[in-house]
Amino acid sequence: MKGAIIGKEIFSDAKSEVYNPSTGEILDYVPVLSREQVKEAIDLAYETYQKYSQYTGSQRKKLLIQAAELIRQNKDELAKTMSLEMGRPIKSSRAEIDRTAAIFEGSAWELQNVLRGEFIPLDVYETPAGNENRIAITAREPMGVVAAITPFNFPGASFAHKVATALAVGNTVVHKPTKNAPLTQIELAKLLLKAGFPEGSINVVTGNSSEIGDEFSSNKKVRLITFTGSPGVGLELASRATKNGIKSIMELGGSDAQIVLDDADIELAVEKAVFGRYDYSGQFCNATKRVLVSSSIAKEFENRVVERLKNLKIGDALNEETDMGPLISKEAVRNMESFVKDAVSKGSQVIYRGNAPNRGFFYPPTLIEVKDPNAQVMSDEVFGPVLPIKIFETDEEAVAITNSSRYGLDASVFSRNFSRAYKVARKLNVGTVIINDTTRLRWDYLPFGGPKESGIGRESIRDTMMEMTEEKVIAYRL
Repeated sequence: MKGAIIGKEIFSDAKSEVYNPSTGEILDYVPVLSREQVKEAIDLAYETYQKYSQYTGSQRKKLLIQAAELIRQNKDELAKTMSLEMGRPIKSSRAEIDRTAAIFEGSAWELQNVLRGEFIPLDVYETPAGNENRIAITAREPMGVVAAITPFNFPGASFAHKVATALAVGNTVVHKPTKNAPLTQIELAKLLLKAGFPEGSINVVTGNSSEIGDEFSSNKKVRLITFTGSPGVGLELASRATKNGIKSIMELGGSDAQIVLDDADIELAVEKAVFGRYDYSGQFCNATKRVLVSSSIAKEFENRVVERLKNLKIGDALNEETDMGPLISKEAVRNMESFVKDAVSKGSQVIYRGNAPNRGFFYPPTLIEVKDPNAQVMSDEVFGPVLPIKIFETDEEAVAITNSSRYGLDASVFSRNFSRAYKVARKLNVGTVIINDTTRLRWDYLPFGGPKESGIGRESIRDTMMEMTEEKVIAYRL
């Protein structure tokens, strides 16, 4: 059994199971903490903040770099834990551990830019009177306790984007991992303490999600909540937090569209669609959730996708040859079946349905040609290996279908004509548009997020660090 962390590793009599989705068997257990214990974690983080916020920037940089080094030294063990608990193919898990370490390092080196203030000559302003004898400077300071909540699909990178950035600017953290995949993040927190971060600066609480969320959004010692997950949960959490004067950053998902225009490189578009949808069984917020294809090339596109799907190797996440592993839970498998049944009932055609192991939480790679744009696979966020294709006639129609979603995270446009692709990109109501490449790209130094139900604010190393600080003006009479 893995312990939660409130200063030190702690346990409780109540526990919850963590499953191996490749086998369906119980992998480990984590404590179910009481609400009082969650309060204790917040209290400890608050007390530790009084000391930790006084660390110099150079001291925090050294700790972050040391943490990155320890993460790299433990890459194989962390990657194995990640694959076991979330079903991500091992070769992909190793890449995420490398990325996790890089985010910690990036937070260290970005610190000098984030904390840089401004000198303001107040004599350029007529009012208030007497400004010729005043100057002002601005400074950025830490906020206090940051409450972080992450989903199952990026246990390394999501942890780093929330925890490394918070610690970099001098905040302390109480972190809640998802119940489905908490083990990697508990191990990462242990490495941070080993690197030299003081006890109480990083705490990990496990247990009832609703109860922990209620405490995070109502406890006045929490100054900011950073959340990645579903819109229903996130927007409700943000609403409650705002009523209590608690700031929030929300990354809430998407229904990313890949638009393939009639002058696209079809083979490239097919390659990126298959990767964008079926990498880690499509369980990413910026996975390609919908493909919109021009009618003149639709048949050829579909045939080429099917050929690639036939060659996907589906199986246990620890197998080095695996291209596509399981879904995270039995419920996720049921959700996929529900999406497919709904689409078929509305006139859609299943073009391809592959095979998948009977053991574990697997769902076969599936390709659907959608007739009714109101099918759930076109409107909801589908976290699984089901790819809907919708045929369009004009560029304007493709834009309208893309923008009809209540999400606005990413999109991609495939065309050999940059001017045409650029014009389409400017009309899409999303946070990021990628031309001639997959939606499954994210640059940790660039703003990530989107309008509508895709979130509140933007997340990147720099953007998040800025959000996690308070700007102060200091004026001085000469």
